[in-house]
Amino acid sequence: MNTIQRNRWVIVTAPTDRGADPRDQVLGALRVLRDRHPDTVFVTAVLGGSGTSVTTALDEAVAAGAAEVVVVSAQTVLDRKMDAWFRRVIGHWLRERGPDAPDVRLAGPLSDTDTYVDLLDAAISGPTAPARTTTAPLTSPAWDEVPGFARHVLVCRGPRCSARGGPEAAQALDSALEARGLGDDDVLVTQTGCLFPCSQAPVVAVYPDNSWYAELCADRVERFVDEHLVEGRPITEWSGARRSSVTLEA
Repeated sequence: MNTIQRNRWVIVTAPTDRGADPRDQVLGALRVLRDRHPDTVFVTAVLGGSGTSVTTALDEAVAAGAAEVVVVSAQTVLDRKMDAWFRRVIGHWLRERGPDAPDVRLAGPLSDTDTYVDLLDAAISGPTAPARTTTAPLTSPAWDEVPGFARHVLVCRGPRCSARGGPEAAQALDSALEARGLGDDDVLVTQTGCLFPCSQAPVVAVYPDNSWYAELCADRVERFVDEHLVEGRPITEWSGARRSSVTLEA
């Protein structure tokens, strides 16, 4: 068992593929844990997708003077792929941070704990609710038509892009479009999973222009919006390296 250090931070991350901050879902549990561990700061984050990224939470822990940071996945069954991504993303952050990094540790999967069987038993033994046919449908009149956008911007929020500036770029893009009065019928922005060329992170693609940007960090977003999205002039010097395009036969 670990010796709990003073001024410890615990980062609780969203389950695999959930793609959103789990704060609301685990708020009750975090309140109990804060009472049990008053010297520990509990925060939530995501490995990929929308919400505070793991690396942003780690930066906040450093700024607060944390001596130790424990990262724990809220996924109740081990996902080995995501476990590997955690290690790579945190390893990258440690290399970038250098000697001022705190002691960062990874908690084991929840399914490996002695109390996991009690967690499952409580779920099946406690109150249950019937499944119903009156839930909201999968279709809606609001979703009948594709928005009338001129350009579709895909902002990668995969694990590596989320660790290398993707969240800041996405926020800067939203702010820049709002400041210019551009909505979904002008520019449709979608935060995606991995777009593949991870080494060029953060990656942004624009369609129908078939333009792919490498290292489109937050400080490049204003120019990107003005020149490409408003004036229609892709910034070719920021284009990501790519293979020759394949021509599909009709």
